[in-house]
Amino acid sequence: MILIITKQEMIQGTFNILKDSIMKQETINYNLRPATNDDIEFIFQLRLKTMKPFFKNTHGWNDTEEREKAADELNHAQIVMIDKKIIGVIKVIPKINELHIHQMQILPEFQKQGLGAALIRQIIIRSEKLHIPISLFVITSSPAKRLYDRFGFVTTEMYKHHCKMCRQPECHPNN
Repeated sequence: MILIITKQEMIQGTFNILKDSIMKQETINYNLRPATNDDIEFIFQLRLKTMKPFFKNTHGWNDTEEREKAADELNHAQIVMIDKKIIGVIKVIPKINELHIHQMQILPEFQKQGLGAALIRQIIIRSEKLHIPISLFVITSSPAKRLYDRFGFVTTEMYKHHCKMCRQPECHPNN
C-alpha cells in the first residue's frame, strides 16, 4: 500500500490513498474536532444506530449504560465531520505502551466509503511514529472486525461475544 500524505492533509484528514490490489486512488475529505459535552447526545444516538443491533444479540442493550459510555473518555474523543456535518466519533486513548481505540463509529449512511479505513490509517501512522502497538475491543460479529483484520490487527484475546485485537507497528529503519 502506498500512502501519500502531507502535513496539511494529516491535519485536515484528506488522504490520497492508493489501494493495494486495485491501485485506485480515492480522496476522502473529513475534519476532526475535539468533542465537547454538547456532543454526548450525538454520540449516544450514534451508538444507538450503529451498536444496538449487535448488543441486542450479544450482551444486551441498556440505555443508561450506553449514555454513560457515550460520555466516557470525552477528553480523548474527536468528532468526525464532512463539510460541517457531524458524521462520527473516534476515541483514541494514548497509554504508556500503546494507543487504544476506545470507540470508532460512523453514521450508517457514511459507512463503506473508506472513511473508517482512513481513520485507521491515521492511527497506524501515529503508532508507527511512536513505535507502539494499537489495541481495541470489537464485537466478533461486527463488520468492523473485518476492517481491523484488513489492516493487520490480530486477535489476542477471545471472549463470549467480543475480542481484543492488536496491531504491532512495522519496523522502519529510518524512523
